[in-house]
Amino acid sequence: MSPTGEQTGNVLIVGAGPTGLLLAGDLAAAGIGCTVLERRDAETSNLTRAFAVHARTLEMLDARGVADDLVATGERVGAVRLLGRTSLDLSRLPGRFPFLLVTPQYETERVLRERAVAAGAEIVHGAEAVGLRQDGAGVDVDVRTSGGGTETRRASYVVGTDGVRSTVRRALGLPFPGHAAVRSVMLADVRLRDAPPDALTVDSTGDAFAFLAPFGDGWYRVIAWNRRHQAPDSEPVDMDELREVTRRVLGTDHGMSEPRWTSRFHSDERQVPKYRVGRVFLAGDAAHVHSPAGGQGMNTGIQDAANLGWKLAAELRGWAPSWLLDSYHEERHPVGRLVLRGSGAILRGALAEPLWLRRARTAGLWTATHVRPVARRLAGAVSGIDIAYPAPRGSHRLTGRRAPDVPLANGDGRLYGLLGDGLFVLVVGANDPAVTYLATRRWAGRVHCALAGGATRTTALIRPDGYIAWATDETAPDRRAAAIRDALNQWCGQPSTKDVHEPHPVESVPGDDGTPKERGTRP
Repeated sequence: MSPTGEQTGNVLIVGAGPTGLLLAGDLAAAGIGCTVLERRDAETSNLTRAFAVHARTLEMLDARGVADDLVATGERVGAVRLLGRTSLDLSRLPGRFPFLLVTPQYETERVLRERAVAAGAEIVHGAEAVGLRQDGAGVDVDVRTSGGGTETRRASYVVGTDGVRSTVRRALGLPFPGHAAVRSVMLADVRLRDAPPDALTVDSTGDAFAFLAPFGDGWYRVIAWNRRHQAPDSEPVDMDELREVTRRVLGTDHGMSEPRWTSRFHSDERQVPKYRVGRVFLAGDAAHVHSPAGGQGMNTGIQDAANLGWKLAAELRGWAPSWLLDSYHEERHPVGRLVLRGSGAILRGALAEPLWLRRARTAGLWTATHVRPVARRLAGAVSGIDIAYPAPRGSHRLTGRRAPDVPLANGDGRLYGLLGDGLFVLVVGANDPAVTYLATRRWAGRVHCALAGGATRTTALIRPDGYIAWATDETAPDRRAAAIRDALNQWCGQPSTKDVHEPHPVESVPGDDGTPKERGTRP
């Protein structure tokens, strides 16, 4: 049981990448029993996949208290070089993180793992999920242990964050439609005699592509593609070919030497049609995979986890509205589809072969990065800052959008400082005892009530994932209190039937207009 006596259960997460680790930390912080199964051993690999941590992801990590630690490990990039001489300015993005952070994926995993373990999550290495079955009360997962034996673990819910070859997805019998976007991509970790001038180096010639990114310890990841040699994934990478392709694209191979690891792969564009089947959910690469163009993969997975975690916690604590878990698919599937299309467009533009098409690409990129409104929208899309969720017709203009990290009054700091424990935050523009009663007494353990640090007429209910659930500009006390009560009913379920705190003197407390619908009505 939770500290407030609410119903609780447990969640089993399959896969300890960034998506699974952020989800585990969120559930554990909310008091939900959580176990992560990871087939790899506990030793930290020196290999990595993702390098780019975008602004919206950093805001999510900031709410969880780990962003500053991660930022210290990498390099801030205020302008991202695209193709040719064009670059995208990120320095005008709103918030604390107007840049792209370049840092190896294992650093992101480290800070998320430390947070998850500190919050009480269990991470089991050498444990591979090999099958599952579900019923109306829970899910049984068959697990192959490091010793070679098999055991069954039961959980209230299971989340597959186990990558593109997801066992969880296959066990559900879900298709993974799509196609291979590009084949025979070469990867290598190398030393460079001459460091590139930019943190990220990328360009293409139509028949070749090259990308360089630093690990931060003297090693560099090289990603290259050669239209003239489309070898199968099983063929070893030839360093002479890698150097030649890099020189062809970038004009120099920067003195490439000492490869410690090489591989070939093909990049797919795929998305599962359902992110939820009963008590089982999919997130990250298990749900969607696309080209690395734009650096969206890890970031999109982390956002999946941020969306799902608080919803699972609300359900397991017994107060989630009946529609809340279904909203995970409804909100995140369209985002995954947009990322798939966007990264695919970037990739096809980079690999365009005819000269006229490359010239058109260059002209289009120049326009996109030099016309300020277009550049602003492009930066907002790439960084994740402009991602928004659908809002009901007639909603306030802010509903569904990212909540800015506004300062709060009374020494409460910033808004995102209150989001780390998985509760909603009701931000009000005036110190109103009746509103405080509604949020802190009737919905105790579900909502913080905070006073905005500046003058505003807007009252907003902020979701635990940093999006605006509901807002109003109503200033008439009675109508505003009634609107707040309705919003809390919709998003936070029925109010508590007992007082959790000692009562505060209140001149007048708005009562309920009839009985609320069971466990909330959908907004």
